[in-house]
Amino acid sequence: MTTFYEAIQSIQPELVAQTQQVDLIESINRVLAIDIISNIDFPPFNKATMDGFAFRFEDDLPKRLKIQDVIYAGQETNIKTQKGYCVRIMTGAKVPDDCDSVVEFEAVIEKDGFIEFIKPPKKGSNIAYLGEDLKKNELVLKEGTLIKPNMINLLAQLGYKSVKVYRKLNIGVITTGDELVDIGEPQKPSSVVDTSRYSLIAQIRQFNQEAIDYGRILDDPQKIQHTLNNATLNCDIVIITGGSSFGDKDYTQEALNAIGAKILIRTIDMKPGRPTIIAKKGNCFIIGSPGNPVSTFSVFRLFVGNIISKMLKCKDFDVDFLKCKIDFDYKKKSDRMHFLPTKVAFCQDGYVAYKINYNGSGDFSALSKANAFLAIPKEVEIAKKGEMLEFFFI
Repeated sequence: MTTFYEAIQSIQPELVAQTQQVDLIESINRVLAIDIISNIDFPPFNKATMDGFAFRFEDDLPKRLKIQDVIYAGQETNIKTQKGYCVRIMTGAKVPDDCDSVVEFEAVIEKDGFIEFIKPPKKGSNIAYLGEDLKKNELVLKEGTLIKPNMINLLAQLGYKSVKVYRKLNIGVITTGDELVDIGEPQKPSSVVDTSRYSLIAQIRQFNQEAIDYGRILDDPQKIQHTLNNATLNCDIVIITGGSSFGDKDYTQEALNAIGAKILIRTIDMKPGRPTIIAKKGNCFIIGSPGNPVSTFSVFRLFVGNIISKMLKCKDFDVDFLKCKIDFDYKKKSDRMHFLPTKVAFCQDGYVAYKINYNGSGDFSALSKANAFLAIPKEVEIAKKGEMLEFFFI
């Protein structure tokens, strides 16, 4: 049986080469396909960061300065200030070349066309200097960056009305099982709502990739084989659920062999998700996942997220393991690594994981309450309250 870390290392996909030019506002949650180099110095001039008075700081600065003029943001001016004078200035306005300090309104008394300092001012105060934020030819965003809303101001300032990004990945979803029914369909006592299909599509859309729904397939080897083969011809990644174990009607491995896929991993020493299959046909990766909702969710996050991350050269899609203190005891066998749904909160001393009532990989209720998975190493049999373990947010 393969370890979790060996399984991750087995995933070495081809990089996506195709790019698209998209409008700036449509680039949110897309992956940057070029380096962004600043074409300007910013600020482009020394600018006031407070409403106040600009002046020349001198060792023998008088306590009172005469107000010479006023400058507003966006105003072009060639004002020259003389010794003993100051200029009323508004936030964002260009500071006169011969001024090196700005004192805020609240720090002076203004009367009869003069200002008087309440306390000694500081040289260089309240000015953002030329090139302080950005320097021309500076690398500001690297290829492979996931574009987020906090980056849009920067791209707009640099003149990017549109941005070159990598294309979205096509990710196929196939669910299998005679017991599956869709939402609202008549159910028998043995029926199971096909929740994993919705969950997988939701995760794909959360990652802003293209979900291709191949629907649910009965436990028919020929239909599974045909659907799987078609999906691998049109997708970068295919997730097939419900047939990866070793039961009489678990046909995923048989279908993979029939279509000529290379099976890289057959089982992984993790819980949930031990019968996970990782395979490849051409440039398409296939993940055969157990059908239970917690298994399907965690397998997607751990393995499909890793594939997306590597294909698009963007680490944001992969799990980021962090450290936390656990607030409960946990006992298990030392046969597998456990991924446990948990609730993690940031406290005074760092992250703390709190227990959620969890009844196994079919417990979608526990999954809905969780915001993280706790990673409990294979060799650990008893994790004690107060111990440090790794986790990742979902």
